Amino acid sequence: MAFFVRLDQVLSRLYRLSGYAAALCLVTIAILVSTSIVSRLLSTYIPGLTEYSGYAMAAASFLALAYTFENHGHIRVELVLSHLHQKQRWLAELWCLLVGSLVTTYLAFYLCRLVYFSWKFEEYSEGADAILLWKPQAIAMVGAIVLAIAVFHRLVKTIANPGQEDF
Repeated sequence: MAFFVRLDQVLSRLYRLSGYAAALCLVTIAILVSTSIVSRLLSTYIPGLTEYSGYAMAAASFLALAYTFENHGHIRVELVLSHLHQKQRWLAELWCLLVGSLVTTYLAFYLCRLVYFSWKFEEYSEGADAILLWKPQAIAMVGAIVLAIAVFHRLVKTIANPGQEDF
C-alpha cells in the first residue's frame, strides 16, 4: 500500500511539473509576442518569432492538460452527474475514465508516431528558420503522454476507491 501512496505522490508531482512547464511556455509566448511588437515598432524584422510562439502555444496547451485534469479544471458534466446516485455516479465516472484512458492513450501513441516519423525523415518547418519539426512536436508528445498517465491514474484510483466522492 505504501508503494501506491508513493506512486500517487510522484505522479502528482509530475502533473505539477507539467503545469509549471506550461506556465513557462506562456511566459515565453508573452516575451516572444512583446519582442515581435517592439521589433516592428523599431522597423526591424526578427525571423521566426511568430513560428516559435506558435510552438510554445502548442506546448503550453499539451503540457497543461494533465495538471488541469488533476485539479478538476476540465469541463465536466456535473449537471448530469449530480442527479445520479452514488453507485450510478461511480459507474458513469468509471465509464468516462475508461473511454478517456483509451482516447488519450490513442492520442499519445499517434503523437509518438508523428515525432518518430518527423525525426526519421528529418522534416523541417516551412518557416523562416526551418527548424526540425520533431523538436517542438516532442514537447506536445510529452504533454499527451502525461495526460494519458493522469487519466489512467484517475481510473485506477476510481476503481480502488468505489465509494469515494473525490473523483
